[in-house]
This record gives sequence, structure tokens and C-alpha cells, in this order.
Amino acid sequence: MRYEVTISIGFPSPFERAVALATSRPDALFPNQLAAIRELAVAAHKKWVGYALGEPLPSGERIRPRTGAYAKSIFLEAGEDYSYTIRSTSPYAAFLEWGRPAYDMRQILRRSHQARRAQDGHLYMYIPFRHGTPQAVGFASVMPEEVYARARLLRKSCITGQYYEPSVHDPKARARRFTYEWGDRLTAGDLRAMGLDPDDPEVGRLVGLYRFEVGSPGENRSAYLTFRTLSEKSPPGSWVIPEHPGYRMAGAVYDWIKEVYPEVMRIALEADVEHLKALAGVG
Repeated sequence: MRYEVTISIGFPSPFERAVALATSRPDALFPNQLAAIRELAVAAHKKWVGYALGEPLPSGERIRPRTGAYAKSIFLEAGEDYSYTIRSTSPYAAFLEWGRPAYDMRQILRRSHQARRAQDGHLYMYIPFRHGTPQAVGFASVMPEEVYARARLLRKSCITGQYYEPSVHDPKARARRFTYEWGDRLTAGDLRAMGLDPDDPEVGRLVGLYRFEVGSPGENRSAYLTFRTLSEKSPPGSWVIPEHPGYRMAGAVYDWIKEVYPEVMRIALEADVEHLKALAGVG
């Protein structure tokens, strides 16, 4: 589904239309209307990107951006006929706009080449979760200041290599695996020593936190990760992503354009009428 707004330019009287048809330079005849359309398109693009970066929607809700990739996927394109298109190339755009039903992540195990098979035959895989530092934007989990102060002192873990092995679903497919050198790990006891309760879900998600080195050597950058095991034996409901009705960000931009463009174009039209009359020598 797509939103579409058509804004036409023109003049209200037969005289003005006749003069307009006598030239093939609409940019010279309709400068104010064309500029208004262009500025509306630029403003609409800016609004959509802003919503994608977490600015409040008219409803007061905010999207929770992770990497900014969705905002970077939103493009403003100009057509040869003075038309403008704003679109997102993100494969997740429809889900973010229109929402999604509840989804049990255990279904991933049946098709992902990253799945592993235990000795008793059940499928499982390791899921990494990245945690943001204080004041970070776009993370589902952000460490409190006291946890971050402790986590910064953890001896770093790092990826030491990678290898490939046959997929449990298709022997012809190759599953990439990593080898690690493990550093220190944040424990439930560490969190209790800070006065935090690991039984609190917001705190408990930080149990087992590792500090990984990221970036090029010498950059001294860190990422903070925990790992959880997704398994066919996981309790029902424990890996369900709740239903989300959708943010309707593009829809909010669509509603805004429909609200403002009639008055904007009326003012621009009046300016172009006066411009055309001046060109024609009509007082």
C-alpha cells in the first residue's frame, strides 16, 4: 500500500490559462507554486526522517531506532514532471508502518542455518543482544550509570576467528561459526553489589554482560553484549515478540501534507497570478 497526494498547479481564469499555455516554461510562469511543491516535499521528507529517528509522532508515540538504518533508507526523489516521491527502501518499512502480529521467535529455528542440533535432537541457537551506554539512543536496553561504570572495567572479550560447518537444515548450505577469547562477565552478584535486583527483568537482562572490542585496533571502542539461548525447549511464550499496531510514520506525514497544502498552494497561486499579470502587462 502507498500514500499518494496529487497537487496540481494552474490558474483560475481562462485568460490566465491561455497565457500559461503559450509557453513551455512552467518554471518561469509558476515559480511560486513549483517552489511551494518542492518545499512541501522537502519538509515532508524531513518529517518522515525525524519520526524515524525518534521524534514524537502526533500521537506522542516515538519509534525506538536502533542503528538509524531506517532513517537512512528514506529518500526524496524528484521526477521530470515536477513531481516528487518519498520512499523507504528498508525491508522493514511495511512492518514499521502497518505493524505486525505477535511472532514466536522459536519458528526461526526451523529455517535458520545458524540453528544447532543438540545431542537429544532439539534445535537451539545463540542470540546476541547489544546494550547501550547511558544516554544512548535506539537501544531496547540501556545500562544504568553504575552498571556502565562497572562494565567498562571488564576485561575485554574478542572474536578470534571463524569457521564453517554444514547447516542442520541443508548439508549443502554452510553455517558460519565464530571462535572467541572470553574476558570478564558481569554476574548477578555484581548487580546485587550495586544495589540492583537481578530478578527485575530490566536488570536481569544485563546478567552475563561481556565487553567486546570493536572497530580497528587502537580505536578503543567497546560493545556490550549478552547472549541468550533460543531453544525448542524454551517455555512457550518466552520468546514471543508482542504484536505491534505500527507507528504509521508515513501516514502522519501524509495527513500533514493534506492539511497544509491547500492553504500553501492558494497563497502560491495568488503570487503566480500577480506574476503572470505583470508579465502580460495587465494591471
